Amino acid sequence: MTSGPLEGVRIVELCSLITGPMATVMLADQGAEVIKVEAPRGDIYRLTGTIRGGQAAMFMTVNRNKRSIVLDAKDPDQKEALLTLISEADVFIQNMKPGSAARLGLDPETLRAKFPRLICASVSGYGQTGPKAFEGAVDPMIQAISGIAAIQGGKKGDKPQLVRTLLPDKTTSMIIAQAITSALFQRERTGQGCTVECAMLDAVVWWLWPDAMMNNTFVGKVESISDDVSEADWICKTDDGHLVVAPYQEGAWQTFTELVNRTELLDDPRFGSVSSRTGNLEAFTAVVRESFAGKTTDEWCSFLQENGIPCAPVVKTEDIASNPQVIWNKVVEELEHPSAGTYRSVRSPVLFDGVSSSVRRHSPGLGEHTSEISSEFGFELPSD
Repeated sequence: MTSGPLEGVRIVELCSLITGPMATVMLADQGAEVIKVEAPRGDIYRLTGTIRGGQAAMFMTVNRNKRSIVLDAKDPDQKEALLTLISEADVFIQNMKPGSAARLGLDPETLRAKFPRLICASVSGYGQTGPKAFEGAVDPMIQAISGIAAIQGGKKGDKPQLVRTLLPDKTTSMIIAQAITSALFQRERTGQGCTVECAMLDAVVWWLWPDAMMNNTFVGKVESISDDVSEADWICKTDDGHLVVAPYQEGAWQTFTELVNRTELLDDPRFGSVSSRTGNLEAFTAVVRESFAGKTTDEWCSFLQENGIPCAPVVKTEDIASNPQVIWNKVVEELEHPSAGTYRSVRSPVLFDGVSSSVRRHSPGLGEHTSEISSEFGFELPSD
């Protein structure tokens, strides 16, 4: 496999920030040709976060394997050039505020009337319609309204907390990427494109529901109720750091109590079965956390693993790239960028027939491929 299973698929991306670009970089990593259309000012993430040699780390990660063309979709002549690109595309994806695409004549109804095989994908914060549809929404807002912040705060009235990563952005990107591939598969059978829409709010509520919303699933009375999953604190302090262990299965729990010399816990009715342990998560995880004095993290991990108890050390971010399993998996690679120098890139986590995708192109400079693409598609753009 030279470039990936999506070789031959062309995607026109009119997206900025994280969600849309991260969705398309997944598809680009799998072989799709992605043309990133940027306004003259460029994607704001080109100037956000850690930068070296004029390259922003976040932008580089979610925009590799793409070409960049600068087009002003508000300019009628340049809009025609954009429509030429879209006419030759399999997928058009945008993450403008609801209503903006329609004002530009780039809404799914207009485009699919012209190009019936086109897949039109739209990413929004709250949805295309509804009471909050036209409000701006970025990751922290979605964490707040979806329940993530409340869950992180726990049930005791603690201050709500944000997850310290762009979780809604990245969750939504995976969902929309998967939906696009489903739409491509459907088109192979029907010959018709379709409209794919995903709201970040919907994506995160869906993602949270199985575990974090289990106590809000049934309407009316229930036979039994468990502690919220947010009450499960598995971070255990050792003499020199922290580890995570979750010995809630029957064999693991019995072995664990013997290893840490706390067999009296076997007589506690709160911990007498998998059901009771998971039903008393706060108390259960508290007794587990109390059990790790006297050894270092490495010593405890070796000891537990030798006795069949799965566990893992809490690894600092600066040590992730040098973790033995990460090295073994070859998920992090070092590349040379012409202006930013040596940098670390994370390959696509998916292997196809045992082969990973490669970085065919570094993230593009703003408009780096404008002349190349305009020549390729037979249109002219005004020069600077």
